[in-house]
Formats: sequence, structure tokens, C-alpha cells
Amino acid sequence: MAAQVTVATFNAENLFTRYNFKGKKTNRKDAKGKWIYSPHTPKELANAVKDGFIHDTQLFKKSLKPIRGLTAKTIRAVKADIVGLQEIENLDTLKKFNREYLKSGKFKYQMVIDGNDNRYIDVGLLSNIPIDAIRTHQFVRKGRSKTFARDCLEAHFIINGKPLALFVNHFTSMMRGRSKSKYRRVGQSEAILQILKDRFGSNFGKKNFVILGDLNDYLVPGKENESGIRTLLQSGQMENVVDRLPAGDRWTHYYKGDKSYHQLDYLLVSSALAKKNKNVLPVIERRGQPLRVNQKNKPPAVQKFFPGIKGKAKASDHCPVAITLKL
Repeated sequence: MAAQVTVATFNAENLFTRYNFKGKKTNRKDAKGKWIYSPHTPKELANAVKDGFIHDTQLFKKSLKPIRGLTAKTIRAVKADIVGLQEIENLDTLKKFNREYLKSGKFKYQMVIDGNDNRYIDVGLLSNIPIDAIRTHQFVRKGRSKTFARDCLEAHFIINGKPLALFVNHFTSMMRGRSKSKYRRVGQSEAILQILKDRFGSNFGKKNFVILGDLNDYLVPGKENESGIRTLLQSGQMENVVDRLPAGDRWTHYYKGDKSYHQLDYLLVSSALAKKNKNVLPVIERRGQPLRVNQKNKPPAVQKFFPGIKGKAKASDHCPVAITLKL
């Protein structure tokens, strides 16, 4: 029997069962008339959860059911055997989501290891294939600082006798400015290359692996040095399979700040696997995107939305990306 697997990545955007990160509402407004929030103190947060799962509803809130239903519908739509996830609170949350929202389409195996993020947005896995081995890289350091903003979660699978390694990532965001945060993503890219060398040797591109996740950066031809993930994308030992699509169809995230479309979500397939699957195209599922992605006076970015996409309701602000690979 041929060894074949569909692998996907998806930033599920705040898949939480916890508190609202806006903090405490003050009696002040900003220049635009919006209420100003102040952070909760560590003591306030400790008091809010002192009884475990019994929490203060003034500080904490569960995600709206319709939104999580859209998230589940988007995951089901890519029909993946394995999904690498970002922005997951913890394993209990993922199990609850898998059980209550994916229901008949739920995955047999789930994995999250708490990582480095101070908001507790972790990376994880949903899989219908047994996980043979798993390893965290959250303790990798450069000097005194931890390298990975969340983790580089390494998972190994044996699929009909063929090995496959996945490395699930969520790089440092650009929220504080792309250029100011670039050095963090450069360090994360270099760390992944070193992990691959340690695991597979200097010619690691000959092995079966996929680097996947929200890498929070992009590459513009002629401006490659501006990117914090250039060393990964130009390593010569893996392929960004989204580049197989037409240039205008590669975006996975819309940033409303400057109304720009970029690829932030990646499936970087080893050279060996890419060569075996040279005619296979990835799929980007956009029907769960917010309505704001379609801008006036521009061709529609999404031709059709899932029912239930309205107002602020969306599956996520990121698109899942999937590809079917023969091993």
C-alpha cells in the first residue's frame, strides 16, 4: 500500500477557554473614543483562577460557540490527516474542541505541550495517524534568551512503513514592527536549520520532513534581506510549496492596518518529498476568513464565505494550508 498523507497548518486564532486579554475596562477613552483597558495584575489573575476551573466571569470568558463552529468547519474542509495548529491554550482545550466541535470528524490523537508564550498561545497537533515520538524545543537558547517565542514542536510518524517528521512553529509576530522584531525570526529560522542538521545530518533535505506553521513573515523579491525567514526559505533543502500557486493566490493572511495580503502560513517540504510530489498543488482554505478581506474597488479576495461569516464572526484571521504527499 502506498504511503500517502495530507498535512495542514492552521493558526486557529485564540483557541482558548480562558480570559479576555483586553484586561480591565477603565473609565477613560482614547483619542478615537474607544475605552482604554489596563492589564490585570498577577495577583488578580491568581485570584481569578484560585478555584481551578471555576473562574471569575468578569475577567474570563469562553469563545462564542458560532465562531468555534466556523473554526471546526474550516479544519474539516481541508480533509487533513494531520493538522499542525497555532494559538491553542492547552491540551484540555484542544481535546474539548475536538470532542465538542469536530464531533464525528474528530481526530484520534491530540497533542499540545505548554511553551514559552506569556499569553499561553501554544502550538499543537490533531492527527488521525499515531504519533510515534514527540519532542519540544522550547528550551533552546541563544545567550540568556529562549529562542522560540512558543516552541518548535517536533513530531515523528511512521506511515505505512515510511517516516515523516513534522516541526510545528509559531514565530514571533510583527506587531512591534517588522524590522524591530526581525532578529527574533532570524534566530528562530537558524535554530530550525540547526535542529534539522542535528537530527538528519548536513544533507537533511534528503529526508522526509515538513516545517509548518505561522512564521509571521514573508519574502518580497528584490527585498529578501528585509525578511526574518529568508534563511529558511532560501536554504536550498526545502520548498515553500505555496510558491507553486499563482502569485496573486498565495496569501494566507490579510492585515487591515495597511490593507495588505501576505503569506504568513507555511508548509516547507523537504527537497526529497517535494521532488516526489513535484506536480502536487497545496490548498488554501479561505472561506472562513472575515468579511473585511474583500476590499472595495478591488477584485474579491474570497469568492464564497462559509454560512455564518458575518460582522466579526470568522473561523480565524489566518487561512489553513494543506497538501497531500506521497512518501
